[in-house]
Amino acid sequence: MSVEHQPSAPEQNEKAQAELNEAAHERLEQLKANTETHETHPADQRAEKAREAIRKQEQAPEPAAVAEAAPKSGTTIPFFNHKLNYAQTLASVQRKLAPVSRSFSKVIHTPAIEKTSEVLEKTVARPSVTAGALWTALIVGALFYFTARRYGYNLAGSEITLSFFIGGILGLVLEGLWRSFRRKAR
Repeated sequence: MSVEHQPSAPEQNEKAQAELNEAAHERLEQLKANTETHETHPADQRAEKAREAIRKQEQAPEPAAVAEAAPKSGTTIPFFNHKLNYAQTLASVQRKLAPVSRSFSKVIHTPAIEKTSEVLEKTVARPSVTAGALWTALIVGALFYFTARRYGYNLAGSEITLSFFIGGILGLVLEGLWRSFRRKAR
């Protein structure tokens, strides 16, 4: 008859506590070893990566056209690089779009289409031109339509288009007068 010794509950607790203390001590030693080899904090690592990117950008040769147009200040601040900020913001927003919208956005924001849009925005598609053309086409078109209907005339179809162009020119003229009046008033 062999009787095995079963440890009592206090002995088991002491043994478990000793094992926990030993494991905690080993983990503490590992953490100390890691902090000695990697003393940089994640935020410090990100900051260092950003500094490296800035240095690379400052050291990168500029194209001739950009170099001539840029002021000779010595250093450029990436924060004020509007083209880079625009590209990053556009890419960030496009990542959040649905696939179809993302594709459409990429087409719309190609350099050729953006330049064309900016030129049109400064000339033909100005708010004064658009508003003048719209209201003139609406008023003149309605007058032609009701007059033709009342007296039995046939419309050729070019009345609305012609009044649209005349309204655009009228909108430009009114905007020019408004701007000259505001300059004189100052």
